[in-house]
Amino acid sequence: MDTLLLAIKIVVTLLVAILFVQNITLVEVRFLTWGMRMPLALLLLVIYVLGMVSGKSLFHLLNRLRSQRSRGPRH
Repeated sequence: MDTLLLAIKIVVTLLVAILFVQNITLVEVRFLTWGMRMPLALLLLVIYVLGMVSGKSLFHLLNRLRSQRSRGPRH
């Protein structure tokens, strides 16, 4: 099982490396009046990390609300 997990990790790492190498083209990112040029691979990484952070925050918030609801109202 450990060998299979290691093989999967290696394959995923190689796929991510290929994605980064093939997407080094500069793209322009604009938000309201702010703008900058960055490699597409870096933009993908930033968006991925922001998605992980916001997803984890939402997950913890929903778990906290669910646990408060199961305990009942406080007096």
